[in-house]
Order: sequence, then structure tokens, then C-alpha cells
Amino acid sequence: MKHRYKQLEKEGWLRQFVADETLAKDAVEIYNLLGYEVHLQSLQDTHSKKDRSSPSEEFRSRCQIVYIRPKTSQDNEEKQTEKRTKAKK
Repeated sequence: MKHRYKQLEKEGWLRQFVADETLAKDAVEIYNLLGYEVHLQSLQDTHSKKDRSSPSEEFRSRCQIVYIRPKTSQDNEEKQTEKRTKAKK
């Protein structure tokens, strides 16, 4: 897990919190509105296979780690272009 976290950190991602599927979807929507990119990683993927027989397996399978980073200016320009195109229609 630490290796993957360190890789995401090098790419500019900031770990925010662990959420169930519903809250993770809401977080994606809100963070996008605030101008962030969002990356979701399954909590289940962060544990070794030997841990997967534990009682908390069901919990892990339903949860995701929410990471964010600011959108690049290119992403923002694309969004503005999309908005202008939709407004013209």
C-alpha cells in the first residue's frame, strides 16, 4: 500500500479520506465542482491477499480511498470550451 500511496503522492495526489461507494460518488461530484481531479482507489486493493479472508473483507470491498489534486489549466480550458458549446445550443 505504501508504495502505491507514494507513487500517487509523487503525481500530486493528496489522500483525503476513506468513503463508502455513495459518499465517494458524492465526493467526486463536489471536488470536480471545486476544480479538482479525483482519483478513487479501492480500499480492498491496499491489503495483501493473505488479509482478504478476514471479517473486514466485506467492509473493504465497499470502501474507496479518495485522492484529489488541482486540475491542470488544460483541463479547465476544456471545461470552459464545453460550457460555451452547450450554451450556444
